[in-house]
Amino acid sequence: MQHLKDLIQRYLKGRATPEETSALEDWYHSFDDSEVPLPLEPGEDPAQLKQRLLSRLLPVMQPETPIKAMPPYRRYAVAATVALLVAAAGAIALWHRYKTLPKKDIAVHMPLREIAPAQKKALLTLADGSTIALDDAANGALSQQGSARVVKNSPGQLSYQADGSAGEVVYNTLSVPRGGQYQVTLPDGSKVWLNSASSLRYPTAFKGTNRKVLLTGQAYFEIAPNATQPFQVQTSDMEVQVLGTRFDVMAYADEPTVNATLLDGKIKVHDKILQPGQQAVWSPTAGQLRISTADVHKIMAWKNGLFVFNNMDLPTILREVARWYDVEIVYHTVPGKELYGGGISRNLNLSAVLHVLEENGNNHFKINGKQVVVLP
Repeated sequence: MQHLKDLIQRYLKGRATPEETSALEDWYHSFDDSEVPLPLEPGEDPAQLKQRLLSRLLPVMQPETPIKAMPPYRRYAVAATVALLVAAAGAIALWHRYKTLPKKDIAVHMPLREIAPAQKKALLTLADGSTIALDDAANGALSQQGSARVVKNSPGQLSYQADGSAGEVVYNTLSVPRGGQYQVTLPDGSKVWLNSASSLRYPTAFKGTNRKVLLTGQAYFEIAPNATQPFQVQTSDMEVQVLGTRFDVMAYADEPTVNATLLDGKIKVHDKILQPGQQAVWSPTAGQLRISTADVHKIMAWKNGLFVFNNMDLPTILREVARWYDVEIVYHTVPGKELYGGGISRNLNLSAVLHVLEENGNNHFKINGKQVVVLP
């Protein structure tokens, strides 16, 4: 452990050799969640250590002119290493690819009341139109829906358990509000994770020749294989046809495209068959479908508790922030044109996320109730 502390100190002072820097990244890749004493200077707190680490990294990552993007594994290794080294301070790592212009000296108004990240909450609408607020419901059986029992297994997890009866097929809808997230296990054993501002409508038993669900917003799916009963995800603009697989679908009304990203298995979007690691991007306005290689780490970041940005502009980032924290974004200026990369924990309060965006961009922010005001 002392060797690791000494290595961190040499890195902070700019004395680490390329081999030692590589060793530091190797330590990150083998990180086992054990506590690492922070190499604090006398009188220094963890937040100040975070700033020392970032000040060492940011000049390297902000060249005078645009350069080719670092390979993804290098970007994520460096960002995550910083986050882990200062985990005790709830640290974050973020950078953008272009040199930051001098900032204007503007006072930043921090909120008196913190806005917490998304919680495990959702509303379940039953076949008769009645609703259950799942965040308030006790664990255990909630309702009988057709031939399945609806069970809340734990906070944030719902499941449907077939009881063998010949009940009719009825439909339920799981709605996750802005500032929420939830997981449901469908009657066939398929698992679905719903992101903020999303809903899923599904039958309480899958009968017939297919298994079809309706999605708004974003969800990650792990589908139980059944070659005789293909799985389908329908959005307002896209249909994804599935055989046993893992994939993500993003279909928010305020985003310019609808995206389906395949992790493994096989899916079909319109008439295109996707291979693992590919993404189908549908533009409703242009009426065009494009297949490209996906940044799977970024796509899956929301499920893994992270915001991950890969050459993303501020408005795109703030749309995601707005859904996660259930706030409205109000622009009092034109947002900067810088592109951001790196990662921020989704478990931080909103003010901490905005602080990092401020430190690495050209805009300031003010929290006014449930609004985030974007300032010069």
